[in-house]
Amino acid sequence: MFACYRPPASVCAQLDQGGGVRFGSQTFAIYSCAPLPSSCQRLQNDVATYARLTASAGRVCETLPVLVNLEPSALAQLASLPVPSSPPVGAIPTVPWFLLRASMFERHCVIGSQSAVESLLVVLQRPWCVLEACCCNSETIAALRGFAQLAAQVDPSRYDAAVRLFSHEIWVRGSSTTDGIPRPAVSCVSRASLATVRTIYVASTLTAVTSYNRFWLSLICSCAVYLEVSFSEVVRRIRDDLCAGGTAGAALISWTSLYSMLLRRIGDCVM
Repeated sequence: MFACYRPPASVCAQLDQGGGVRFGSQTFAIYSCAPLPSSCQRLQNDVATYARLTASAGRVCETLPVLVNLEPSALAQLASLPVPSSPPVGAIPTVPWFLLRASMFERHCVIGSQSAVESLLVVLQRPWCVLEACCCNSETIAALRGFAQLAAQVDPSRYDAAVRLFSHEIWVRGSSTTDGIPRPAVSCVSRASLATVRTIYVASTLTAVTSYNRFWLSLICSCAVYLEVSFSEVVRRIRDDLCAGGTAGAALISWTSLYSMLLRRIGDCVM
C-alpha cells in the first residue's frame, strides 16, 4: 500500500500549534493552505507575464528557498515551534506567536508545491505570510516586492497589500530613520500621517483572502506606519516586551493603547 500524499502546506498546518513551523533546526517555514487564486490561470495564459514571474521567482529563490514537492524524508524535518503558556489577556486576541518566532530566525524558507511561481502566488496573497517574509533580509524583501508587483498587475485585489507592505519595509530600512527613535506623541497626529495609516490599515485588512487574527495584523501594520519603523521592528519590540518579564497585559498595554488611539483618529479623519 502506498501512503496517501499530503501537500507540504497541509503537513505544516497539522504541526502548527500557533508558534509556526521550522524546517530543520535553523529555518523558519513560511506556508499557506490557501488555494491558488483563480487569476493564476490568467497569469499562465499570459506567456509574457508568466515568463517575467518565473524570472522574478528565480531571483527570490537566490536568497529565500522555495521548497516544493518535498519527499517524505524532507517532510520529516518539519516541526512545530513552541508557544509560551500564558493566560489570556482580557479581551485581547491571542498574540501571533508564529510571527514573533519568525523574527527570531535568520533563515527562512517557503514551503510550497508545484513550482516556485505557484508557491509564491499562494503565500503572498496572505498578509500574515508577507509579514513573516518581512523578517527576512532586505535583498529578499526587494525580490519579493518585485514578484508581488508583477502579480498585482493581473490581480491587484490579492497582491496590492503585499506590494504596499513590502514597500513600507524597504522604505524604512533604507531611510535615515533609526530603530531607536523615540515614539511620537500620540496627541500630535497630522491628517497626512493618518491618511497613510488608514491606507495601510485598509490594505492589510480588506484583502481578497480573509485573514486570521485581524486585530494583531492591523495593529502591527498601523503602528509601524505611524511610528515610521519597519514591521519587523515592531514585531521585535512586541516580542522583547513580552519576554522582558512581568504580565503580558502590562507588556502589551502601550501597543493596544496606541492602536486604539489610531483607530479613533482614523475614524475622525474619515468623518
